Amino acid sequence: MPTLVVIARFASRPECLIAQSLLASEGVETLMPEFNVLMAELDPSMMEHGWRLMGRSDDVFKAQEILRDAQLGDREID
Repeated sequence: MPTLVVIARFASRPECLIAQSLLASEGVETLMPEFNVLMAELDPSMMEHGWRLMGRSDDVFKAQEILRDAQLGDREID
């Protein structure tokens, strides 16, 4: 049974949500454990690790490749 692993970390909630939407459009299921943090009392030490996007260990390489390709955009890879 696959375990959950951190696929990527982001500095902001909107950036993490965009990445999550992109991965969902490619069939990669993810979750953001800190999604509801804005509704709770915010402890600044809680956000030291940033916004985590987690997924199945079986999907980690595919997900990271999708996110890397999205960051490169139209730029060519050397």
